[in-house]
Amino acid sequence: MNISCHPPQEEMAGLIGVYVFQGFYGLLSVVVYTLNIRALRHHRGNLDKSFSLLYICCAVLSLTYFLDHFLIRRFVKLGFFCEFILKYFGEPNYWMMPYKTVASYCPIAILVFHTLIAAHRFCIVAAPIRGVQIWDRYRRIFVSIGFLIPLIFMWFMIPCKSYAELDSEGNGGLDIEYKKVFGFSSSLFAAIAAVLFGLLTLFLTIGMLIVLAKLSFRKLSQAEISLIVFEIFMTLFTMIYAFTQGILYYSIYIVKDMELKATVIQFRSFAIDIFILPQAWTLLCLSTTVRRSTLRVFGKHLGIEFLSTDIDNQKHTRMVSTAPATFSLQKSTVLNNNFTKS
Repeated sequence: MNISCHPPQEEMAGLIGVYVFQGFYGLLSVVVYTLNIRALRHHRGNLDKSFSLLYICCAVLSLTYFLDHFLIRRFVKLGFFCEFILKYFGEPNYWMMPYKTVASYCPIAILVFHTLIAAHRFCIVAAPIRGVQIWDRYRRIFVSIGFLIPLIFMWFMIPCKSYAELDSEGNGGLDIEYKKVFGFSSSLFAAIAAVLFGLLTLFLTIGMLIVLAKLSFRKLSQAEISLIVFEIFMTLFTMIYAFTQGILYYSIYIVKDMELKATVIQFRSFAIDIFILPQAWTLLCLSTTVRRSTLRVFGKHLGIEFLSTDIDNQKHTRMVSTAPATFSLQKSTVLNNNFTKS
């Protein structure tokens, strides 16, 4: 088989077009993620600190994974500087180990934090007062655990050397592989993590919807509906990635269907983008807090000042200062905070 440094000429233009589009959309999402993080960090009246912390951690991981995957993986897939890379990185070395470690760690960590966000929302819906107390008190512990859990599924890759090689499938371009130190399959553990945390996120979201259904959806405010929509989208995108990872492992190691594997691999780059980038846009579109902060950032540069209306401020003041601290009020405040307060 004649393996080339570059993809077939007839496919090159199409691949470049796809990667340019993905790069534009991805970098725009990076900007939106950055503005979202800024909004959540600088929002003084933010009571729901647990959600903000979980989202910020998830956003940072998503940014890291996208930049790592797009700028390196898809770059070498086109075969640019192929001979140079093969000459200096064709043998196993530790210089490329950070890329492989990040590429293995980040998607699992994002899955874990999606599950934590779903668990956080389920707890608050199921037990508003107690749930808030637990998450506010132990949120840093939960976050620390969230960063440690992925190591269970990829620790054996950390001491490995990585290297560049020509695409073993004969499609042209380069692949970045690693030399095993331990006899564990990274694909198997990645598939297990994807399916496990994907299903946990799904079940927690369904549980939240069941609890809310018992409270009657007609009584939900617009902010509560926005919260539900945000989590449904997050769960959907998580399941798309989990399903893709599961099918990929199934095609390689169970049925050994190379045609199915090739099809899944072609879709996988889109599944990764669907998995890590839309949360930037859903929060921006659904959260009044984030949207107003973003408008203020752009307005500041354009010389336009965006302020919330006096009516909104008056309503918020009355709710905080005069309303009794009832069970329903505390629940409403916690559920809506990131989506309504300005």
